[in-house]
Formats: sequence, C-alpha cells, structure tokens
Amino acid sequence: MQKLDISKFDKGRVGANVEIFCDEFISAGGFTLGDNVCVKARKIVLGHNARVENDVTIRSMRGDMELFCMGDESLLGFNTQVLVPEFRMGDYSQIFNSALVSGYKPVKMGHNCWIGQGAILNSADILTIGNNVRMGGSQIWTHVASGELLEGSNFYNVAPVIIEDNVWLMGFGHTVVPGITLAQNSVIMAGSVVTKSTEPFKTYSGIPAADVSDKLPAWQELTLDDKFGKLREFTAEFLQAYPQYETHVHCIDDERDEIIGNPNGDTPCLLFLKQAKLDSHMDGIHSVFDLSSKKYIKRRNQIEIDWIKFALGYRARFIPFN
Repeated sequence: MQKLDISKFDKGRVGANVEIFCDEFISAGGFTLGDNVCVKARKIVLGHNARVENDVTIRSMRGDMELFCMGDESLLGFNTQVLVPEFRMGDYSQIFNSALVSGYKPVKMGHNCWIGQGAILNSADILTIGNNVRMGGSQIWTHVASGELLEGSNFYNVAPVIIEDNVWLMGFGHTVVPGITLAQNSVIMAGSVVTKSTEPFKTYSGIPAADVSDKLPAWQELTLDDKFGKLREFTAEFLQAYPQYETHVHCIDDERDEIIGNPNGDTPCLLFLKQAKLDSHMDGIHSVFDLSSKKYIKRRNQIEIDWIKFALGYRARFIPFN
C-alpha cells in the first residue's frame, strides 16, 4: 500500500494530520475526513457525503485490511476504531462516537442502520447486519473465548452472528452472544442478554431474553392501503418542513398516472407509488419510491436526500433499488 498525497484530494474535505494508505481509492465526492484520521486498506470506497469524524482509526488487526467501504451519507463518529479485515456499511448508516468494531472476519452492514455511542461490534467470526437495524450502546459478540480449556472451561464458542432487516435493540445495554440470528423485525428490550435466536416480529426482554410479545407486541398489521395513507401523512409533514418542495412531491395510486411522465418539467421530484415496477423507471431524473417493496431509484439529488433524512428516523425507511 502507498501513502496518498491528500493535498491533491479535490473531491472532499480533509482535516489536519490525516493519513491514507491504500492501493485504490474510490469516491463519489463530497466526503469528509476529520482531524487525526488514519485509514489503511488496500481498497477504500467513500460514498457521496460519507463522513469520518475526528480521531478515527481504520485498519486490520492482522495483516492488511482488504476493503473499507462507506455508502452515501454514512457516518463514523469520533474516537471510533474499525479494526477488521473487511468493513462495509450502506447508505445513510451511522456508527456514533467511541464505538469499537474489531475482529478477524468481515463486518457487513446494510442501509439505514443506527449504531449508538460506545457500541461493540465483534467479528472473531463474520458479523452480518441487515438494513434498517437500530441499536444503542449494544455489545454484539461472535466469540466467548477467555476460559482456559486446559482447566475444563465449558465456555468457548466462536460463531457468526446475523442481525436481519428491521431489528431494533431498543435503548441500551444489550448483549448478543455468538452463533445466533436476530430474525427480521424482532425487538429486543433494553438491558437484555440474547442467548438464543429470535423469531420474526417478536419482542424479547430479560436475562436471558425471553419472548414477551403477548405483553409487549411491537407491531401491528397494516395493509398496503394503510401504509399508503401513512405515507401521505409523512409527505405532508415533510412539505411543512421543506415548503420549497411543495410542487415536487407526488403520491400516486396508479402507476399509469400521467404525472409520472414529466412532472414539473426538468425539476427532480419525489414520486411515491403504491406498487411499481422500478426497473421500468430507471431512465429519468425523478426519485421513484415503491411502497410495496420499500425500494427506490436513487438519484442523489437534494430533495431525495432531504426526504430520506427526514423519514428514516422513525417514519419510513427505503432501500436503494439501483
């Protein structure tokens, strides 16, 4: 790997005392590297407006880091350490300050994830985190390996952890042990220790965590029409916050609606369709959202970025189709 001459960077903002070592550097532009950042990886990919705050270290614990990849509008908070052979995080995912990502296997994280300050993401074995996962200062472990086997310790395990889409570790203080899967849309209450794999759409609490869905149901069933009604409410709230987009947001029941053709001339718009074949909308300038699949055609324009940042906290989260 070679040390890059950061004085020649013209696509992003670079702070003081920054060191970048790599064989290949790819950026969509607009990235930010804060003060005292060090990145050592054979291949570095920084998405549009990816941000690494001050005092962040990124490298491998053993040998060379092969890949470090951050998606569009993603964040690594200050004093965070990423010490793994391969790290990927998707669009709009955020890891806040003083987190530790460390181990000997890859860490892969999807889109729209929120990881709170002081979190520990361990990858003695592979750690896979899906889309829309939310957690506070949680601890995710892929190994239990401090007991002495020669003296008969029963506590040894190194195994992958999978956290599927839309999992929510509510609050703080969770511990997840090696070799389990947190199934999609499962909710883990604050302070719980998860020792077994969960079931989809269930709520868990306690030490060890047990199914408490009867007392604390986390979800209600919504029809596509129900969801479309809520989406109309959210877009109305969005327009109150961003009145400059008043004529640029359209909720469309029928994909054949003529407004899809060319609303507002050459001005980028948000088009929300109840059901859409997104591959037929790839050409054009508008950001098209399909409610049935929760996916969208990404254009990287400002109205799209403003909408996603407005909605993804607790209103609605969409995944890039392209």
